[in-house]
Amino acid sequence: MKDKEIEGLPQAGNQKAIDKKMRELMGPPPQEATEDEILESRGLKKPKIEEPAKVVVKDPVFVEVTSSKDLDILDDENVEEDSTTSEAVDDIVAKEADTVLESEDAEVAKAFLPSKKRIGAKLHKLADILWGNPTNRWRTIIIIFLFILMTIFVPQSRYFLLNTAGVRSSVSLTVLEESSQQPLKNIEVTINGQSSLTDGDGKATVKKVKLGKTTLRIKKRAYAELSKVITIGWGSNPIGNFNLKAVGTQYSFVVKDLLSGLPIDYAEAGVGEAISTADKNGKVLIATDPSNVQNIVITVNAKSYRTEKVSISVDSKAEQIVQMVPARKSVFISKRTGKYDLFKVDVDGKNEGLILKGTGSEQEGMALLSHPADEFTAYVSTRDNARNKDGFLLSTLLIINLSDNSTKSITQSESIKLIGWSGDRLVYMQIVAGASAFSEKRYRIMSYDYKTTDKRELAAGNYFNDTVLVGGVVYYANTGLTLDDGSSNFSKINVDGSGKQIVVNKLVWNIFRSTYEKMTLSVDQDWYDYKIGTTTTTKLAGQPAGLKSFTYFDSPDLKHSLWVEERDGKGVLLAYDTITKTDKALKTQSGLISTVRWLSNNTVVYRIHTSQETADYVLNLDGGEAKKIKDVTNTIGIDQGYY
Repeated sequence: MKDKEIEGLPQAGNQKAIDKKMRELMGPPPQEATEDEILESRGLKKPKIEEPAKVVVKDPVFVEVTSSKDLDILDDENVEEDSTTSEAVDDIVAKEADTVLESEDAEVAKAFLPSKKRIGAKLHKLADILWGNPTNRWRTIIIIFLFILMTIFVPQSRYFLLNTAGVRSSVSLTVLEESSQQPLKNIEVTINGQSSLTDGDGKATVKKVKLGKTTLRIKKRAYAELSKVITIGWGSNPIGNFNLKAVGTQYSFVVKDLLSGLPIDYAEAGVGEAISTADKNGKVLIATDPSNVQNIVITVNAKSYRTEKVSISVDSKAEQIVQMVPARKSVFISKRTGKYDLFKVDVDGKNEGLILKGTGSEQEGMALLSHPADEFTAYVSTRDNARNKDGFLLSTLLIINLSDNSTKSITQSESIKLIGWSGDRLVYMQIVAGASAFSEKRYRIMSYDYKTTDKRELAAGNYFNDTVLVGGVVYYANTGLTLDDGSSNFSKINVDGSGKQIVVNKLVWNIFRSTYEKMTLSVDQDWYDYKIGTTTTTKLAGQPAGLKSFTYFDSPDLKHSLWVEERDGKGVLLAYDTITKTDKALKTQSGLISTVRWLSNNTVVYRIHTSQETADYVLNLDGGEAKKIKDVTNTIGIDQGYY
């Protein structure tokens, strides 16, 4: 009887063959383990084969085996081995192989687990340690409570923890000169390795500073260095004022306005990087440490004023007076060379410069109108000697940049009248004469933006009786021969071409600007008052007595407006306060005819024109005497005559 084979394995009695076959099927075992060890780990024992071995045969034939060699005979005689043992061995080998493979797969899978899962597992394990049982839970609560107490009541611990977390603060302070208590500029302030310089107000802000106790250092040449321990908390940390004591040579200056004689309390004076600010009396103290020089140069600056440089001996102890003049220049035309040249000059007569040399083609009646706040001026003349097809001499409108003396030609026409500046726009009247006298576009009200070069037609007609510019609105009275509706009316339009509106739908002969806020209109045979900015008029009983029309010049900040009135044979320059709505007489002088140019919010140039002289003068609204600038050729500014 032949033994059964166990699914591809050799018979159990041939152990070497079994091991070989297992290695071929399963590969090398993961660890050195014998068959006895495997059986023992499963609670089984391998049957022992003893010599002489006795084998029980199911067939009633008894075979006696006297030695192990006789076992080979069993194969040929269908000797049946113990099937229970063989099946157990096969099962153990298969399960062990599965276990090894599963273990290897688990190790590989573990290596590729997402990092968050691994971190989560660690956190979960930590939570078990800190909170897993009542004892650990109370220990954790006590530790957290102590940590909070330490953070609240022990500043150094709190600062250490916040600094470690990357928290930073800022510190602000003001540095003053000790004796004058005026702010010092360009002073170096250092805190914990971070530095900043003070501004014109003596203020400095040091950023990205660590929290806690540290040292503040303030230093500047010619001043005693200041060092102080401070504590930096969370936030902005304003720490107040700090005084620096001058240890170098100290110089004293008083800065005043040339025209009014009043102190300029915001002026700055300095040498090199040592800069100080004037006090309310215009006094400035400067500390410096001059070496190997006989003179030092002090630079004085103030907004809207020309920069002044003052050279003094290093041994000088006397207080120096510095008089300042407006930074903007006066613009005028002079025929001193025989031609009409265009100049600019500082109001103290210094730094005169030629803008445009005359061509010899200029006729009298030239117009010059400077922008109230910017370095541009409008100039109308016949200097180009250009003529139309009928030989009529044309006027040219130029916009001149006073900063670099560059010019831009805007237009040419038989006649150009300047109406005024409004913001960035120049408003003017362009008139066509000669063969075009019957044209419906003979008169054109134009506006030009000197920054964008945008040019717009605001209104057109055969004739305009009057035109007045108030703020950003042009008021005009046409005679009916217009391109739009053919009717006579009094209208208004914004300088950018928007907001056109008819105010009075009747023929208006004259527009009188009787006050800053009111106009008087001559309408057919009647008279009306018109409040500027509204759309209604009030009819008067008759013609007002002493009716006059005034030209107003608004200051750059719009707080004042200048106008001129003749009183007792002399011209009077008045300033209208737009806030209090009151007038103040500034100057009474023979031949005072007009305002020429604003140089600042409180400084103005006006013109005198008599048989003895034609000259420009400068005056400060805050006081002081007017000073003559230059003799000039009289020109037209705003043309308010009949058109």
